[in-house]
Amino acid sequence: MPRPFIHPVLLFSFIGHSLDHLFMLIFPTAVLAMGSDFGMEFAELIPLMLPSVILFGAGAIPAGWLGDRWSARGTLIIMFFGLGASSIATGLAQSPLQLALGLAAIGLFASIYHPVATAVVVRYATRRGRDLGINGIFGGLGIAAGPFVAGLLTAAYGWRAAFIVPGVFGIAVGLAFVWFVREITPVAKTEGRQAENGGNGGSVLPVFIAIVVAGVCVGFLYQTETIAIPKVFEQRLTFLEGSLSAVGMMAAAIFVFGAAAQYGGGLLSDRFSMKRLLALALAVQIPITLMAARAWEMPLFAIAILMVVFTLGLQPVVDSLVAHYVPPAWHARAYGARFLAAIVVSSASVPAIAWVFDATGAFDWLFYGLMGIAAFGAITAMTLPSERRLKKAR
Repeated sequence: MPRPFIHPVLLFSFIGHSLDHLFMLIFPTAVLAMGSDFGMEFAELIPLMLPSVILFGAGAIPAGWLGDRWSARGTLIIMFFGLGASSIATGLAQSPLQLALGLAAIGLFASIYHPVATAVVVRYATRRGRDLGINGIFGGLGIAAGPFVAGLLTAAYGWRAAFIVPGVFGIAVGLAFVWFVREITPVAKTEGRQAENGGNGGSVLPVFIAIVVAGVCVGFLYQTETIAIPKVFEQRLTFLEGSLSAVGMMAAAIFVFGAAAQYGGGLLSDRFSMKRLLALALAVQIPITLMAARAWEMPLFAIAILMVVFTLGLQPVVDSLVAHYVPPAWHARAYGARFLAAIVVSSASVPAIAWVFDATGAFDWLFYGLMGIAAFGAITAMTLPSERRLKKAR
């Protein structure tokens, strides 16, 4: 019997990745129009996202446990409906506290995706690197859609619509998921005890820790870039004349390149040393962030594309490293632990962005700090062992 072009489980996992990032990135653009409603400046409003970012990571461990031990399908149903409902509630917020609570709820439900759905993609993949790369494309499209959708809806109907309209759409996708995905096959106990390299959980722990540390550096770069870029563009792309829709479109454009880079990173991880790919891409970030600190206008736009390409292109590489070294039965929890560490550390980017901008009125020193993060990540990646390539096709 011919197989379908794409398994429904993979399709909804991909769509979920887009929505997950879209919901998390509505606020950094919509916030540019919130000042008059709440009587607060940008540097006062942006920290309201901090609980959301923390919960985005902190929820990953319990979500991974639920996905491994209870039901991946049930956990993803909670994610779809929770994201939709919390986004609608955020759009109805009447005070800074309500806004912060709504954003926190978005972060909590969004935390489900990476530990649970990444493990599902690995489980159903026919070629792991490629399929993780495709999943990365959808995530990148969500990253691009966040500022784009938020910018258009905010410019046309106000910032509340930027949360409410995607929220309704998220609930609709959740209903479709319930209807079309009736089962997600769990990992068989006899298949899940050994990692691909032949090791068990204890023997690969030091390697896993090194992967997590390098992944934390990637996560910090990603989080800082995605939150800061709309404001950086508003300030330095003067030809946009402060237009929110134009800022959103320009930010979205660079994340489209980032989405394509994830597919490329996935293909490369199927063919080359993942350790070397990780170290090289982080090392390249050092001169790129140095140039970003001083660039304006179209040179800044071009440099921002490179920044995002070399950051997002690493996501499938890091995820492939985890799948290579961690036993399948622990995948969701391992991805949860990796994601938790990355988000908890990268949550420092929110107050860092606010502090640097409030103190200097610019982002030069923020980019200088990212140089150090990239250098540390590259050094950590070089400590990884050279992974043994499997003879069987992945």
